This record gives sequence, structure tokens and C-alpha cells, in this order.
Amino acid sequence: MGWYALFVETGSEDIVQKCLKLQFCQKDLYSCVPKRLIPEKKGGKFYSVVKTLFPGYLLINTNMTPTMYYELKKLPKYYRLLRNSSFMLDKINRRSQSMPDPHIEKGDPIYNYDDFFNKIEEVEIRQILQLINNENIIEYSNVIVENAKVCVQSGPLYGMEGIIKKIDKRKRRAQIAVSFFGGERSIEVGIELIVPDSQGMMKFYEKMG
Repeated sequence: MGWYALFVETGSEDIVQKCLKLQFCQKDLYSCVPKRLIPEKKGGKFYSVVKTLFPGYLLINTNMTPTMYYELKKLPKYYRLLRNSSFMLDKINRRSQSMPDPHIEKGDPIYNYDDFFNKIEEVEIRQILQLINNENIIEYSNVIVENAKVCVQSGPLYGMEGIIKKIDKRKRRAQIAVSFFGGERSIEVGIELIVPDSQGMMKFYEKMG
């Protein structure tokens, strides 16, 4: 079993996931559309909205085989399996069907299909799974900012201060750097700011609507 990324039509991530849940049982294929909770201001008041973490991508955990690959290609709104060599797989399949070689066994290297499907690196998927909750959403983290130092008190960013690149107090957001398929993506997530009161105690900014 490994984690893979499907490249789908942006805005159709949930539709594709519903199709996957209807077509496969979770023990054979688990799908995940990571999302984030973001504060947005309207009419002078903050509201929480949920947005897709990686627009156009859906993550799956499965045992990737040629059969599974071709079943995924039938999905609506599906473009491709991210960073795979599908053209080589198709070429080998066509060649083996039209010119079968009796000297090549199925266990020989030419049939090693694992070479054609690129898994998400363990360190990358571990970071993503650590950030999201059971509903695959990155919730707010409680953050203290004093003397330009950021300290996360609780929430998904707890212990992960190193990935925080910027804090926007006015928008109540943190800009974080997330690794995804060998590259670094800058993503905004919501935070609850904590400030000291006159007695030195901590208190939250106004809660979201």
C-alpha cells in the first residue's frame, strides 16, 4: 500500500472522492481531500470557511496495480496520476499484447509495474496527515506572537513552528510551507491569536462567527 496523488478537475475533488467511495471499499482504496479552515471577514465580522488544501488534487492510499490504474482512468473529472509514466506502461502493454515473447516471464523486470507509479514520499505524506484531523481538515491553531517569536500552544501546528513562515495578525492566518512531490508549497491556514491581558494572563481574540 502506498500514497498517490490524482490530478483531477479543480473544484471536482469531492465529486471524484464520492465516485471512489462508491467504486472501492476502504480496505482496497482510501481517499482523502485535505482541506483547511480559513477565517474570512465579511461585514466587519470573521467567519470560518473550508477550502481545499491542494486544489485539483486528491490523495489515495492503495496497492497500485495496472488493474487499479486503468480503473482510476475511468473516473469522471480525472486527468492523470501525478508524476507517473503512463505512456511507458501503455507502450509496454501494447507491445506485450501484439508481440508476446515466450522467453519473458511475468516476474521479469519489464513487468515490474511499480516503476511506473510514483508514491508520495513518506516524509511528505506524514506531514500532511499530521496536520489534518479525522475529517481531513486543518483546524485553527492557538498561537502566541511576542517579540517576533511565534509559539503554538495547541492545534495542528503544535510542535511544527518550523514550517510557519509568516503570521498575519490582521487576517488571523499563518503562512506555512508544506512539501508536496518534491516541491515546497506556501499555504495559508487559520489561527486563533492569544494575547496577554493586563494581569499577564492569556486570552483569545474574538471567536469566529
